[in-house]
Amino acid sequence: MMVKEYTLRQQIERNGLILIALFMILIYWIIDSLASDQVLSRVLIACFVIIYGIFTQTLINSRKEALEEKERTQKQLIQSEKLAALGIVAAGIAHEVKNPLAIIIQGVEYLRTSADSDVHIADILERIKKSAFRADSIIKGLLSFTRQMPIQTEQVEIPPVIEETLSFIDHQLKVKHIKLVKQFSPGLPKVTVDSNQIKQVFLNLLLNSIDAIKDRGTITISAEKVESAPGESHLQITLADTGCGIPKDRIEKVFDPFYTTKDSSGNAGLGLSIAKGIIDKHHGTVQIESESEGGTCVIIALPASDPA
Repeated sequence: MMVKEYTLRQQIERNGLILIALFMILIYWIIDSLASDQVLSRVLIACFVIIYGIFTQTLINSRKEALEEKERTQKQLIQSEKLAALGIVAAGIAHEVKNPLAIIIQGVEYLRTSADSDVHIADILERIKKSAFRADSIIKGLLSFTRQMPIQTEQVEIPPVIEETLSFIDHQLKVKHIKLVKQFSPGLPKVTVDSNQIKQVFLNLLLNSIDAIKDRGTITISAEKVESAPGESHLQITLADTGCGIPKDRIEKVFDPFYTTKDSSGNAGLGLSIAKGIIDKHHGTVQIESESEGGTCVIIALPASDPA
């Protein structure tokens, strides 16, 4: 998990009044030392100025954090409204296109049976078939993104779910010489989830990591129990890679449907949108931390089923 580091400038901004108070004390102490020898009064005044500086700086920092939290909440609300509106439109389009597309695929299959002798026609039909299946996969992604399906939940342990998902991408990892690191803390709590949908989340994220790594990188998957409040805990799953990373000006858009940072024209840009929708339905959270210089970290938090 990436640790947020404060620069020197940010440190000064967060503690500016305290530094000013100390500077004022230093100046006062020098001038007063030249004028008198009343040490006790100087100490009392110095303490008062320090306390005032700390108190004022704390109020400013609290106000700043409250404004930042308000801005984050507003962005999340706008994102939710945007996804809801797009979902209504996308659902209608998907249903209208799906049936004609199915007829096209069936027609291509029928024509292939009578065109095996003509290599040129067979090649054209194969290209049509691949394009039709690509369009069909996008439609299925749209339906998965927009459909308000009831989730079939059960209490499960996350490590076996992750292990089963990893079996789907074993070949891709070997082809790109990607090292896989698993770090599961002992005594992980169970979570109440729809296993199939959570597997879809992990699969989407892992495929993104594989695409981001050109060759010979590392993907690290970790899971740990985190106390979110007294008596409450959640399971935190972190997936980090050593790929190309995401520029800061793009990271806020990665959950938007059809938005993609990949160069490949075959990517529909729905993977992260679908993943976020699934996590939201499970009352969890997902966030992304990345640097354009390289490396992306996805952090998922799911409510723990048992309080222990």
